[in-house]
Amino acid sequence: MFGERDNKFFSLFDQAAANIAEAARQLRNITADPGRSEELTQSLEALEHKGDELTHDILAELNRAFITPIDREDIFQIAKEMDTVIDTIEATAHRFVMLNITSTTTEAQELAAMIIASADELVKMMKDLPRIKQIACQNICVIEINRIEDDGDKLYRRVVKNLYTGTVDALTAIRWREIYDHLEDTLDALEDVANVVEGIAMKHA
Repeated sequence: MFGERDNKFFSLFDQAAANIAEAARQLRNITADPGRSEELTQSLEALEHKGDELTHDILAELNRAFITPIDREDIFQIAKEMDTVIDTIEATAHRFVMLNITSTTTEAQELAAMIIASADELVKMMKDLPRIKQIACQNICVIEINRIEDDGDKLYRRVVKNLYTGTVDALTAIRWREIYDHLEDTLDALEDVANVVEGIAMKHA
């Protein structure tokens, strides 16, 4: 049975995951309406700052704790990987502004929807973290995040190939390639969190 200090770690992980899910939805809004990307990115920046604060709180708690519910290095790794996710989402949003993207594509919105789906699974995974053995046995969230990332890879490869068919001008191809790269990187970052948690769960199986 975990104590109050242990529950504080899990609460902070829950908050970080929920923050990521909210940022994912803001990113989806940007892909749906790139004309508002500058305004929407400012809101997303606030979520990234909140993510930084949560990471700091987790690491500060880690420094104070004498005993931790899971290994110290595992807590650190989860915190850093989730911080990478929120950073990657923010970086993707900034690309819409920097590259002056004013129209959208179906594929960008599909990738953004996959990011939301994966982030929602991350929220479920963090809620299951206090029952780490359950993750090892059932593995449902990890499997789903891996499946989403695989679907994202397939869509990414297809859409990048289409950029170089000769029907898209070179500048547009360059700009959208960078957007798609960052969207796919975000799915990869979410999968990295899932893989870390899966590895921790296996140690406790």
